[in-house]
Amino acid sequence: MSGATAPPQAQQATLAAERRVTYLLDDHIGVHASPEASLRKPHTVRLTDNLVVDCGLDKHMTMVRSGGDGWSPAPAATVRRYHTDAYVAFLEKIELHGKEVANEAANYVLNNSVCFSETAWPYAQIYAGASMHAAELLATGKADIAINWSGGQAHARRDCASGFSYVNDVVLAVLTLLQSVERVLFINVDSVHASGVEEAFYTTDRVMCVSLHRHGDGYFPGSGGAKDAGERAGKGHNINLPVERGFSDADLEALLPPVVEAAAARYQPAAVVLLAGTGLLSGDRLGCMNVTLGGYSKAVECVLALRRPTLLLGGGGYTTSIATRAWAAATSLACGAAPLPLAELRPDHPCPQQLSETVMGNENGAAALAATREAALERIASTPARDTPAVPPPPAAAEASLPADGAAPAGAADKTAAAGGSDPAAAEASNGTPSAAVR
Repeated sequence: MSGATAPPQAQQATLAAERRVTYLLDDHIGVHASPEASLRKPHTVRLTDNLVVDCGLDKHMTMVRSGGDGWSPAPAATVRRYHTDAYVAFLEKIELHGKEVANEAANYVLNNSVCFSETAWPYAQIYAGASMHAAELLATGKADIAINWSGGQAHARRDCASGFSYVNDVVLAVLTLLQSVERVLFINVDSVHASGVEEAFYTTDRVMCVSLHRHGDGYFPGSGGAKDAGERAGKGHNINLPVERGFSDADLEALLPPVVEAAAARYQPAAVVLLAGTGLLSGDRLGCMNVTLGGYSKAVECVLALRRPTLLLGGGGYTTSIATRAWAAATSLACGAAPLPLAELRPDHPCPQQLSETVMGNENGAAALAATREAALERIASTPARDTPAVPPPPAAAEASLPADGAAPAGAADKTAAAGGSDPAAAEASNGTPSAAVR
């Protein structure tokens, strides 16, 4: 029929067919799981990698393993682009000289949620190296979507760990992107606020942060209030969407897509980083939310629909069977494969056959959510409109903006460590020198 519009499913399939998707993995990441440190994510990521292959998704994308011609764990010098020399030196000593530095551990933790595993440093090198390589693939136009489910450890600060986040791979990945592009949109969809990312980019207009997370009642990490809008050049570029326990699919659909679409239209980012945590899914042992796998998938789809170079990171997820299925489903959406029969896994796969589901009382009122949404939209509208999509500078220009060793200055204050943008006050707050990677 002349002028007929293809159905949404056909449109989505066409868009997906045009995507070049790269999936980064490390075959031995599971060995870094630590019951003593309550560190489950490496095991969960390994199961996710297996499930992705079991479902045939590897045929729809490029799988890049660490080592050889793939990617490498992040060396200390690269991690120091954001983290301090002293903190990185401490992390390096844990594995082989843990007893010698045990008394120093209290100097490098933000709160009592931190427990350093024996392999904290090599594990952090793996997930950070994967995230940074993924960012490089996007920045150089070698991929449209890059996936690293081991990444998304968004709580570490420049000089200390927080939660299970030893190295902040999200900040390192964004800094990598900013060497080549002018603006990055970071989106956090999880039960926990991406506190370390907000702090790193709080005073710059080169990163817009949108975070949907549970907030209040002493829930970790306690940050992410709706009034935290950014400072100096970053004023208005920090948008928090705090919600309460029991948050549902309907709540998610009413709150997230309008804000994401408005942010992308106003800010015109050259790249998007999505932390697709699974803590907001029903049945997660810590999140206490009511979002289903279908609602989670729609949240991922609304970001992919922006059609910008996109980095997908794992973030939180504290029930293995739920996180594994959710990340496999998001992988399927990214590469445009047929919907996964996630309730009928191969019988030899170690995940339980049925997803657990726990319905929590919903403490989110429609009026409160509407007020949160409208406040976010007003804040986005208050930022300068960028009329055209940001274009990566020529490679020579990107390289010229970095010092010879590619390192950020070590003396910058926490909230201004990645500050730059157009505000001279940000440079002053960073001991006179803004982070070179965000200049």
